[in-house]
Amino acid sequence: MKEMKHVTALAGAALSLVCVAGTVTFTEETGVIRNPGQGWSTMGGKWSFDQSDPVVNVGSVYCRFSWTSLEPEEGRYNWKPLDELLAFAASKGLPASFRIMCASQHSNTGWPTPPWVFKKGAKDEPFIVPKVLRGQPTNMVHHTPVFDDPVFMAAHKRFVKALAARYDGDPRLAGLDLGSYGHWGEWHCGGLPPDTNRYVAAEARAKLKWVPPRKFPFEIRKQYADWYLENFKKTPIVFMTDDWEVLRYALGDGPTARVGLRRDGVASPWHFKRWIGTTPYDAIPRMGDVWKDRPVWFEFFGSGKSIVEKGWDLPYAVEWMLTNHVSVVNTCPFSPWQLKDDPVHYPLLRKLDLYAGARLVPQEATVQRSGRRVTVSLSGVNKGVARIHLPYVAQIVVTDAAGREVMVHEAAADPGTWLPGPFRFSETFSLPPSAGADVSFAIRLRHRHGIFRNFRFAARETSPDGSLPLGSVR
Repeated sequence: MKEMKHVTALAGAALSLVCVAGTVTFTEETGVIRNPGQGWSTMGGKWSFDQSDPVVNVGSVYCRFSWTSLEPEEGRYNWKPLDELLAFAASKGLPASFRIMCASQHSNTGWPTPPWVFKKGAKDEPFIVPKVLRGQPTNMVHHTPVFDDPVFMAAHKRFVKALAARYDGDPRLAGLDLGSYGHWGEWHCGGLPPDTNRYVAAEARAKLKWVPPRKFPFEIRKQYADWYLENFKKTPIVFMTDDWEVLRYALGDGPTARVGLRRDGVASPWHFKRWIGTTPYDAIPRMGDVWKDRPVWFEFFGSGKSIVEKGWDLPYAVEWMLTNHVSVVNTCPFSPWQLKDDPVHYPLLRKLDLYAGARLVPQEATVQRSGRRVTVSLSGVNKGVARIHLPYVAQIVVTDAAGREVMVHEAAADPGTWLPGPFRFSETFSLPPSAGADVSFAIRLRHRHGIFRNFRFAARETSPDGSLPLGSVR
């Protein structure tokens, strides 16, 4: 085997691969690597994406939909909002995810649950929220269901089944945020009747008796989880951790967790006390290992500006997310662009850009050829805090002297198994007779369905298309 040729890196970097007896070493890229499913998840559509993407690494797109927007009339589905979300994310080479809500004080119509459900006989517990609409203050009536009402439950169960029939396994989805139950689909009923004092002026609220949020029986709450677990068999699911009892059930007893984790309220001192290892979560022994199988999504409590103004420990919150193996952080309500000119706090956001999810740093590759028989090996370190949770495959690309692809070999190695720490794979295959004597090799991580961008290695030698050139061997 002849010595491998030096390959000049593209994108203006005046670097060459160091080749010694068929071995190539790589130079680590220390800057932000923009990869799908890593970093930040922008909330909503184009406006939020355009605000966030120049400031932080946006790796996915996320949205919450009211049930009424998707089924305005019984059995007549309006999938357009969801289809537009998926299409927009895919146009950026990124995955999408979403949650369904049946109750929300933020609704501008007051009907997160469709009116027809209540007309069928479901119980309605309205509450009033002061709002400003079109510049005018108003007391808007919000209609909320009683979550153990059989009419409501039967109608929503049918909706979840229809939702899964259309979207389960859609390759554009990174995952489903299991919602439906509770305020904003967050698995708690805080702020819903009878606990609605929060919408009263502070002076009046001080004179009112505090009424605790309602909590429906476990057997009722469990059914909401079952509707998703039984119908979404292909699309990954993440679950809010507010309801520890249903979380324990949803994780299951199998060898791998059935759902990933989603935690809102990060940076709030109270929320730090409700997590892995604290009561009651210490009753879920497998919770600390979920990240090895399923993604972990986080969301801050309030905007970045408000967190700083409250004096909450933002550096601790960022380190907490990384320590707990986060893949993506929601930009809403954090609004990272608020801190882009803050010399103290903006660098903290770059730590999430750098290390949330997987960060694959290749160190050394070897190519050995004997006739048409080739063995390619790659070793490196995942310096991120999680693994790749999207379906990526490792491919070895063979090109001829003219730069034409003559072969793409899919390796048996699964990049999704490369946890933080060292990784290595070695693959042996045969070149086709048409390959010729002078061929070059590269490794790329490609989305199995070809929708999301190639997953880039953190190496200066990486090509613009994300592939890692290995040079040529005769």
